[in-house]
Amino acid sequence: MLPNEYRPGTTHTLSATTSSGATRTSAFGAQTQAVMVTATANVFVAFGVTPTAATSSTFIAANYPLTFRVEGGNTAAAITGASTSSVYITELSR
Repeated sequence: MLPNEYRPGTTHTLSATTSSGATRTSAFGAQTQAVMVTATANVFVAFGVTPTAATSSTFIAANYPLTFRVEGGNTAAAITGASTSSVYITELSR
């Protein structure tokens, strides 16, 4: 797969804190095949129908975007280990 092979769609913004990993995006569109996640501080993310992020979830380093395969209808949740972070989750489709 080549970089930037996806079309960007809706970008969701989460305000992640240490207190709740249940703050979620709205459901991804049916055409969404992947998401790109970037954050202003280190965070942990989880994906699914009703995910809850924990400090044992997938780690995302600050300012280092990563792409994950997801299914339409899924959502994302995020939590920090310390401080707060803005988490940007952009839906991607082909």
